[in-house]
Amino acid sequence: MGLKQEFSKKLKELRKQRKLTQEQLAEIVHVDFRHISYLETARSFPSCDLLERLCKALNVSFCELFDFNKEISREELITNLTELMNRLDNKKLNSLYKIAQYL
Repeated sequence: MGLKQEFSKKLKELRKQRKLTQEQLAEIVHVDFRHISYLETARSFPSCDLLERLCKALNVSFCELFDFNKEISREELITNLTELMNRLDNKKLNSLYKIAQYL
């Protein structure tokens, strides 16, 4: 399962734990409710700005939002991150750096 699919499952799980509807969460984070549906069905992935708002709305950290309970070795994590970072343009790489600073 890919990142979008794992993220979509986690987002839906967290939203339901907090007893929020998609419409309620959408209102809190200032997006159309269909966008939450797209996120929860892996048809879309949030921007960094929306990730911040989702974390605040769900009262979770970035780490918790991306904790998929999937065991992966440190070496594999570093390899995967390196591959991902090499594909990013400077703007996205800078955004990733800023996010990582808050972890």
